[in-house]
Amino acid sequence: MRIKVLTAAGLVLLAAAPILLWLTGRTRLATSADAEADTVPLAAVAVPYLVGLLLIRLVPPRLPELELAAGGERDALRRQAWWLIGLALLFPPVGLALRTTPGLADVYPLAKVLILLIGAWLVLRRIPGRSGAREHRARLPRLWYWLGPAIVVVTWGYLFFYSPLVGARDLSGYQDWDLLTLAVGMLFTFVTASVLEEIFYRVILQTRLEALWGRWPAITASTLLFAVMHVHRYGDGPFFDITLLILVSNGGLGLFAGYLWSRYRNVWAILLVHGAINALALLPLFL
Repeated sequence: MRIKVLTAAGLVLLAAAPILLWLTGRTRLATSADAEADTVPLAAVAVPYLVGLLLIRLVPPRLPELELAAGGERDALRRQAWWLIGLALLFPPVGLALRTTPGLADVYPLAKVLILLIGAWLVLRRIPGRSGAREHRARLPRLWYWLGPAIVVVTWGYLFFYSPLVGARDLSGYQDWDLLTLAVGMLFTFVTASVLEEIFYRVILQTRLEALWGRWPAITASTLLFAVMHVHRYGDGPFFDITLLILVSNGGLGLFAGYLWSRYRNVWAILLVHGAINALALLPLFL
């Protein structure tokens, strides 16, 4: 009962954030932490995620879910999960301290690797236990393993990047960047953000929570932990505004990628989504 109440509260919080932004007239969002990036309309963020979530549910209407763990396997997964949640709660204050301390901002990616990658690897090595993701993937029809994510990601990508909701993107802030430097930076971001974050928050953490709590409690918990990771954005503006921004932008991505992963178990799809968010809007600079 407690898990259901907390899950409902988390989903209400995530759903209320875009509504509060709209009601208070904050309809353009700085979704990127780059100082050079342009703002985007609220609708261009919220609508693609909503449509994407609906498509995941409907394409196809029925797919097998991950089975809940039982017995000794459940005990091992519970121990893994609490340690992983601890790592997820440790990184935000560490990252915030590094980002706000002069001379230490460059250490941020290293800290992320040490805590979210090396730390998670140590937890899984010290506490053996199977999440059940491989067995779940084997039960999914091969057709929908590829076709389902393809339909969802292409539709979401069009709405998020190219639909009339977006309007014209102003990339003038990047004009002074050397293209080679920009390309290296994009690749570095893909590895340390897109890949690392999806592997930790979705593949490792969320899957284990699903085996313990079920689909939506796990998605909601991992989404909120993923959103909390971005507290370093609080230096960008007022507390209330940045909180709503994080819930809409990062929380929206967490819900979308989390449901995408839970339903299809296709890691390439969630890596593509996260990678596109960090890089696709900048591709016109190379043309």
